[in-house]
Amino acid sequence: MGKIIHALAGYLKGNITMGTMAVFLVAGIYILAIDCADLKNKGLKKELAAARIIGVLYIFGSLMAFVISKYIL
Repeated sequence: MGKIIHALAGYLKGNITMGTMAVFLVAGIYILAIDCADLKNKGLKKELAAARIIGVLYIFGSLMAFVISKYIL
């Protein structure tokens, strides 16, 4: 199990860059700004709630992954 965690940490450290984080941030902002507005206009409440959750997860998840890969690992 320790080898798997060590391999995963090495993978994250090598592959999470500023560009990767920027792509996920932009995707999260797009979901929150454009997709949520469109879903609200169409009256799709369940999909709107899911889009909000996914957008926030994209934004905070990318920030946390970047901080973890650069400063903790």
